[in-house]
Amino acid sequence: MSAPLCLCGFTEQADESLVDHLERVFTPASMRGKDGLVHEEMDDLACACGFTAVSPVQLDTHFLAAFMPGDGVAADGTRHGIPVEAE
Repeated sequence: MSAPLCLCGFTEQADESLVDHLERVFTPASMRGKDGLVHEEMDDLACACGFTAVSPVQLDTHFLAAFMPGDGVAADGTRHGIPVEAE
């Protein structure tokens, strides 16, 4: 059994990476980030807020920064993040 990649116990699956998991948990239905702007993937690595990434990883990082609270606690009260020993 592989070690959890997320504090909640999530481990990467064939169809869901850690980034996918975090985006699923923290992205609100409104797509509004902590800054009040809409953050939604557009064409060519662009976000609806005007940000343009140079790679998919950079775009994912942008979305996580926009949606993930500093304490890593989701709306259901579950804490998410990378365990220190996994870093």
